Amino acid sequence: MGGVLTLAATVAAAAGAVAAYRFIERRQREVTDFVRSAKARARGEQPETVIDYERDPATGVFKPRG
Repeated sequence: MGGVLTLAATVAAAAGAVAAYRFIERRQREVTDFVRSAKARARGEQPETVIDYERDPATGVFKPRG
């Protein structure tokens, strides 16, 4: 019985380690992408797009200005 319990504990520990690795990798990728985009915006490579809206007096609906 001790061998089966050892095998089950080893499998559970390995599955937990894989899950933890994937979680950490996903969080690290999110942070890395955020830092890259922030640096690109700071260099002016990715200007943020702002769409300006105005209200149409006839219909009262907001439409892009321009």
